[in-house]
Formats: sequence, structure tokens, C-alpha cells
Amino acid sequence: MFCRRLMGEAFLRDLLMPFVTVASLLLIMVTPASAGFSDAFEKYNAKQYADALAVVEPDANSGNPAAQWLLATMYLLGKGLDADPVVARGWFEKSASSNYPPSQAVLGRMYEEGIGGEQDPSEANILYRLSAEQGYADAAYLLGRQFYYGRGTAKNGPAALKWLTIAADEDNTDAQYLGAKILLTNEIVTANPELAEKWLMTAANRGHTQAQLLLGSTMLTALAGTYDPETGYKWIKQAADTGLIEAERRLGDLYNDGLNGQPDHENAIVWWSRAAEKSDAPSQLRLARAHAQGRGTTRDFQAAYIWASLSALQGNSHAITLREKLRARLRPEELEKADMTIATKSKPAEIARGGPSS
Repeated sequence: MFCRRLMGEAFLRDLLMPFVTVASLLLIMVTPASAGFSDAFEKYNAKQYADALAVVEPDANSGNPAAQWLLATMYLLGKGLDADPVVARGWFEKSASSNYPPSQAVLGRMYEEGIGGEQDPSEANILYRLSAEQGYADAAYLLGRQFYYGRGTAKNGPAALKWLTIAADEDNTDAQYLGAKILLTNEIVTANPELAEKWLMTAANRGHTQAQLLLGSTMLTALAGTYDPETGYKWIKQAADTGLIEAERRLGDLYNDGLNGQPDHENAIVWWSRAAEKSDAPSQLRLARAHAQGRGTTRDFQAAYIWASLSALQGNSHAITLREKLRARLRPEELEKADMTIATKSKPAEIARGGPSS
């Protein structure tokens, strides 16, 4: 029986373990939890961090791997003490050396991302496997993810699906989403649309926004077997309402192309704008074209130039071409004002990172 997931915070969820929840650490203990640790864990969940620290630190120093895991988490998140990822990593390493699956998984994530020390995806792969082979489902997801992307190990579709299936069967929604992506085509394994749709439906119902987007998209095309445009649209809308950029862009495209054969360019502008304001280069290009053509909004070459420029700053080659065409349509004073707006809206990181081209 595979173990469920450990406690977590937004930082751990987003940066280290993007699948963690808050209440089931005691279900995954591989060594008996001391009374001191149980008390510390309760205090931690009650946000009584100073009290938790006072209890857990002696327990961790005595070698309890669960206490070491909790102390490492507190150092990582700065709960009850100053955040220190280097010290956190040291405590995770001590806990992991006792073959403690949750710490092996989190430490693997730290190695993969280079948090608190050197970056070493290959070492992460070893740690994930050690954790997953003990029955820790979330480590199985991370291991399958590495096989899928070829990070820390060679790409291996069947191995990726094997570990993702283990995690998906234990309700890891990230594994259900990624496993479904694999099973929708014959690209790396034999397609299984029925299972893909089942996993997507489960993950979508549990709030996984990318699964909602993918499920909705499959229903628009019957890619997973079910053709239901109305329900597909609702799933995409649900994902977009959470602020998922890809869903906002997709919904804008659907309005632009026409739901039920009726284009709604004004609503397309609304949804592209939401994504564009979050520096989504493809949506910025779509807005530039709409303003240049006066489609769904007033024709405005200055606005078009601004959006094309913002997209171009991220390396969008189509936007670069459009920007140069629009530049010739602007008077010097319009160009100066537009460039000031661009400087205000753009972020230095956008200029450096590059971006999608369509």
C-alpha cells in the first residue's frame, strides 16, 4: 500500500513538493513517532511555532528522523526561526540518511532545483527512487516526471508511465495529469484515452487547473473519446477563472474563433488581456493583432505597438515582425509615449528569458 502525502505550505507545494497537503504526516511514519514529536507536530499545525521548535529540536538532535524532517521544514519556511535553506537541507539529509521517505523526497526536490546547495538532478533521481520504492507515492510522481522529461536520467516513456501510474492510483493529481498527457497519444507509449480521461476527470474534480484545461480541450475534439463541447468549455472556463494563464489564453481563442459558430471578439479581448497582463507573450501578440485590425476593440496602432513590443521583448519572433511594421505607423510623439509605457510595463526578466513564438 503506497503512502499518502506529507504536510506542506505554499512554498513547499510550489517550489519543493507541489502536491503536498497538511495533515497526514502521522500516516507515513516509518519509525515510531516519539511523544515529543507528536506534540511538536500538533503545535506546528496550530501555528505555535516557538513552542513546536522547543519540543522538536531536542528530538531531532537525538536522531528521530521525523523530528529532523519537521525541524528542516521549519528552517526551510522560516517558521519559529529565520529561514535558512542551507541548514534545512542539512537536517533533511540527516533524516534521509535514516531512510525516511518524506525527507528523501523533499531532499531530492532540493537537489533537483539547487535549493540550499548544489544542483544535482541525478542525485535527486536516486533519492526519489529510494523514497518511491518504500511506498511513498509522491516520490513516485517525481520519479516518473524525471523519466518523462529526461531530467537526472535518460528519457524513458514506459518507466515514466509506470511510476506515474503508481502515484496516480494513490490520488496524486499531478501524476494523473501528466500520466493522462502521455496516454492521450501514441508518442511514447500505446495510447489509452479511456484511462487518460478517467485520470483527467479525477484531477479536474479535485481542482487541478491544468487537468481542467486539458480535459476541456479533449472534450472539444473527442481526443479522449468524449465529445461534449459545452462541458469542455465549462472546464476551460473553470481553469481560467482561477487565473491559469494558458486557460485564459485558450478561452480567448475560443471566443475569437466562435463558440457555437458565433465569434465574440470583445470577450476574446477580455480573456487575452488577463493573460497578457501576466506577461504571457502569445496573448500579448494576439492583443497587438486585435488592436491593429480593430477586431473586438477600437483600432489603435499605438496600443498594438505596445503589446507587440512587450511580446517581442520575450523573444516572440512574430511580435518582432509586427512591432516593426507598427512602428512605421506612429508619429514620433506617439512612439515616445508608447516606449515610456513599454518601459513601465516590461520586467527585466522578460527581456532575458525568451518566450514562445506564436
